[in-house]
Amino acid sequence: MEEEEKKNEKREKTIENTPESTKNNIEEEEKKEDSREDSIESIMKKFLEKDPKIGIWSYPAYLVLQYLYNTKPGFKMSKVAKEALEYGLKHMYPDLFSKAEKISQLKQR
Repeated sequence: MEEEEKKNEKREKTIENTPESTKNNIEEEEKKEDSREDSIESIMKKFLEKDPKIGIWSYPAYLVLQYLYNTKPGFKMSKVAKEALEYGLKHMYPDLFSKAEKISQLKQR
């Protein structure tokens, strides 16, 4: 939350020190960004009612998971696949992933 407040303060200072025409452009861009944010969230919310299972086609991942499943007692293939996928998505798409985490909490409540 602090990061968001810092961004807002920076935007306000930037807007204060710019000509009026530029202020209008900045405000229009912010509105577009807010609209995109709302659109992303509304699209993600549509999927909350669906089953969150996905399928992946990858021989290397399959072979690693099968090997571990067959050689490590108690190995949980689904848990490791979930954690690996979430880890990768969190690092590849941090903004989208953080939005998805917040939205998915609505389903868990």
